[in-house]
Amino acid sequence: MNDRHVVSVSPKLGTSGGGSRTLAERLKDADPSVDESPLSDADAQRMRRAIVEAACERPSAHPIGWKASWAAITLVVAATAVFGVNRWRDPRADAPVAPTHQPSREASEPRRQVHFVAPGGTRVIWIFNPDFKP
Repeated sequence: MNDRHVVSVSPKLGTSGGGSRTLAERLKDADPSVDESPLSDADAQRMRRAIVEAACERPSAHPIGWKASWAAITLVVAATAVFGVNRWRDPRADAPVAPTHQPSREASEPRRQVHFVAPGGTRVIWIFNPDFKP
């Protein structure tokens, strides 16, 4: 390993071992491709052809198998969601019924509500409880 390619930089992006070289100078000194010559035109063309040929190849038959697997998994998840929702929508006949507490309210007193509708269509409804004591 050539120690010339290791650069130590302090958190302030200054030098760590004396000297006044900038970060850009240190990065240029540590660049391993500085000593390499550029590719010849023939090598560059051969590399481009190899990349284009690889991109044009037909995909294997495996993606069809994956699509079928994903379709089956999607159907199973959808069926589970549909049957699960139906199960919780209707209470079972043998399930205990929890008593509900209805606040005492006089029949003549109307229920006070405030409705807000946001520009995106979100609705907020506040129902005021006359029995509320802070």
